[in-house]
Amino acid sequence: MKSRIGSLRKSLIVRLIALSAVVSILVGGGVFWLERGRFEAVIAERTHLAIELLKLRIQDIEALSHRPWESQVQQAVDDLRKVSTNSAFGHFVWLSIHNAKGLEIGRMEDLDYPQLQTLIQNHDRQAAASGNKLALTPLIGPDGNPVYAIGLNIMDADGRIVATLRGLYSVAPQAIAELWRDIIHSVAVSVLLVMLVTSLHYPVVRRLFDHLGRLSIHLLDANLETLQAFGSAIAKRDSETDAHNFRVTIYAVRLAEAAGLNAGRIRTLIKGAFLHDIGKIAIRDHILLKPGKLDAGEFEVMKTHVLHGLDIINHCQWLRDAGDVVGNHHERFDGSGYYSGLKTQEIPLTARIFAIVDVFDALTSARPYKMALSYEDSIDHLQREAGKHFDPELLNVFVGIVEPLYHRFARHEEDARNELANIIQRYFKCDISDLFDENL
Repeated sequence: MKSRIGSLRKSLIVRLIALSAVVSILVGGGVFWLERGRFEAVIAERTHLAIELLKLRIQDIEALSHRPWESQVQQAVDDLRKVSTNSAFGHFVWLSIHNAKGLEIGRMEDLDYPQLQTLIQNHDRQAAASGNKLALTPLIGPDGNPVYAIGLNIMDADGRIVATLRGLYSVAPQAIAELWRDIIHSVAVSVLLVMLVTSLHYPVVRRLFDHLGRLSIHLLDANLETLQAFGSAIAKRDSETDAHNFRVTIYAVRLAEAAGLNAGRIRTLIKGAFLHDIGKIAIRDHILLKPGKLDAGEFEVMKTHVLHGLDIINHCQWLRDAGDVVGNHHERFDGSGYYSGLKTQEIPLTARIFAIVDVFDALTSARPYKMALSYEDSIDHLQREAGKHFDPELLNVFVGIVEPLYHRFARHEEDARNELANIIQRYFKCDISDLFDENL
């Protein structure tokens, strides 16, 4: 029990770590974009303030000056250069103002800034002014730091465009470094908070999970005991012992492993092996236990045990996947079987596996109506039916593995019982977290 609960705890820890990682990525990513957006808002605010001051001064010059106002704009641009150059946040590397006729009336240019002419040429495609609203568009500078393209129409009191301003604003490297420090700090704090909350919830979730695990394990044990009890009860109707169920389950699992089936399909096969003849509960003893050969009418009744079996297991959610074996283990590879007349690959793989081991054990076992065949005669019979009754590829695999299994388990019921217990432990109880995954 402790090892099985430990398996669930490991599963819980892995899932909590995975959940914590996903939430951390989502929260960290959200914080990153928020911080980045905040930084861009600060740039926009500072740039907008400088441009607004310049715009107001130009509007005052245009409205109040008695001289040609365009000649005074350069002085306003030079004043802005002094303020911008002394800023630790960033500065204008280029600024150009044109009047309504398209003549340049003010200009600022940082000739030491690399690739400035390329940025200027790309400017108009990025920050075209619209109305009297400031257009601010981020670009990538030559050093990888952001440069913002600026566009603005300057209007007079009557709403007419009197000048057009275009510019490039470069953010200082120290401001970028400060941005990344803030972003990393904010993301780290958010991730740590997520991890802290997850770790604080773990003890509570673990207690609940342990309780759920114990209940689930008890339920699984009860289901397995019921499964084996049903199978044994049916097997004892055909003979004095339930060893048939032990052997066919062992043979089927070993053949499935050799054929490469995964653990989930083998679990399904085990259920089907135990319950393959559960429908015989509905067959009367004078037919089921008849010592001689059944006549045609009796055989038709016997066939119905397949349908009875499906009806029984379909009332239990946990057993429904056993229907592949219960409903199809009497189908034949050539399509001459019952109840649906399936053939070749139409027959479920687990049913094709079980058909081989069921017939083999029936041949090598004594029944009230027949004697047991030798191992050699039984194998000869199976091989004659390759491609007719049995899947020839699966039969070849089975013939290659069955002899040691037969000699170990065919006449040693206790060994078969112990081996079956090992199989149940391996596929149903060793790592119960796998069973949880299958049902999620």
